[in-house]
Amino acid sequence: MPNVAIAGCALAVGLACVGCTKKPPPGEEGPRKPRVDLTIVLATDDAGPPASESPDTVTVTPRSPPTSLQMFERSGLHVAVVGVPAEGDPEPFMKAAVAEAETAGSNATILVSTRCLGELEPALEKNVGAFWTVPVVVGRRCEGSVKTNVGAAALVEAGGVAKVRVTFDRHTRAFLKVDPLR
Repeated sequence: MPNVAIAGCALAVGLACVGCTKKPPPGEEGPRKPRVDLTIVLATDDAGPPASESPDTVTVTPRSPPTSLQMFERSGLHVAVVGVPAEGDPEPFMKAAVAEAETAGSNATILVSTRCLGELEPALEKNVGAFWTVPVVVGRRCEGSVKTNVGAAALVEAGGVAKVRVTFDRHTRAFLKVDPLR
């Protein structure tokens, strides 16, 4: 009798299953959801993240962005937080910082700046492909109007919202949706 493939298992003579993989029964937590929600909390002071941060939360401080790359693991995702300096051309810095975060294993990079979002918007629009892993850009309020999104990235005004929820696909680790929360 020839080998026949049925439902992903290779059957051989005598109906012995070779190469079958059974899924283990769901654990006490139940089956894993196909989506992961990560909450970005915008701290209002320089105190930094709370001592007991939940496993699906990353806290950033818009008034004092980090001076170096910060990496976090939350709900199985690797998240980088990058502070964009207040001086100089933001475009080359942002491109290099996002590339560095991706090399370090980041699934998503959050850009935080004390700059007006209007100053960051042109760099994001010009290089939208380079910033495909950036779900959220946090900056200060501008005099003029600023788009709410550039590509897939949400532009969030510090003080405008308290939290941002980012939904990821658990398998591809790509972000799917960004929702500012009041």
